[in-house]
Amino acid sequence: MSNTNHLNMAAIHRYDLGVIICKSCNEVIATLPTDGYKKFYGLCESISCIEKNKEGNK
Repeated sequence: MSNTNHLNMAAIHRYDLGVIICKSCNEVIATLPTDGYKKFYGLCESISCIEKNKEGNK
């Protein structure tokens, strides 16, 4: 017989509510496990997005 009265259970399932979005083409790059819905912006590996970013940094 097991005694689980003093056992703290950790959450088993984490939800990927964080989203990484390309700031150039708005495509979803990846998701992240976060506590709430969060948007992060980055740059995808598309050649057109990389070129746009280079032009914008000049």
